[in-house]
Amino acid sequence: MKILICDDEIQYLNSLRIHVQEYMNNRLIECNIVTATAPGEVLAGDMSFDLAFLDIQMEDMDGISLAKELRARNSKIAIFFVTNHDEYQDDAMDVNAFRFFSKPFDVNRLYSGLDKAMEYIDGAYVDIYLYGDNAQQRVLIDDILYITRSNRKVVLKTNRQSFTLHCNFDELCEKMPPLFFYQVHKSFFVNLHYVQKYSYTELILTDGTRIPVAPRKQAAFHKYWFEYLRRR
Repeated sequence: MKILICDDEIQYLNSLRIHVQEYMNNRLIECNIVTATAPGEVLAGDMSFDLAFLDIQMEDMDGISLAKELRARNSKIAIFFVTNHDEYQDDAMDVNAFRFFSKPFDVNRLYSGLDKAMEYIDGAYVDIYLYGDNAQQRVLIDDILYITRSNRKVVLKTNRQSFTLHCNFDELCEKMPPLFFYQVHKSFFVNLHYVQKYSYTELILTDGTRIPVAPRKQAAFHKYWFEYLRRR
């Protein structure tokens, strides 16, 4: 897990880093904590984060503007704002802040907020086990285009790469959110967010992949597709 703490007050930055590291150690969660005293230090690189603690009022850029940049890199980031200035709370809500802490922060409230953030992050990712080397990796569910099976192997395709998995196809599909994933064929489970074109018999995804809709699935999926569009 990649965590950012950005605060121009060194005292609070160091205190927060210690408590966050302690929380992660106690729960056996591996993490990489990056600290910065100015947003410019963060934006100079291209790293994305799962969790961020941001001071709102800093010199070269406010924390809310930084939060928007970080969310562009990872739409599922959990953002905590830490500040002495209550008047920024409404603006913080505009960027879907996960929690809002006043300085000096309460450690028990911090840990309670982290518990909720871990639940949220767990729900946004799926753990996959790679074929052949017993390695485990976390994949953001929103990044998955589709899951398919072929020749007794399961392949998960994201918008960045493909993974050959050591798992059961049906069990993996059950972990996907039913609001926007649909099994259109016995061998294809598709994220509808990436459908660029739909006909009664075929889906064309944003990467150009053509996926057949099985004849026995066509009527049910047709209804589901227009309900999905209505919800959006």
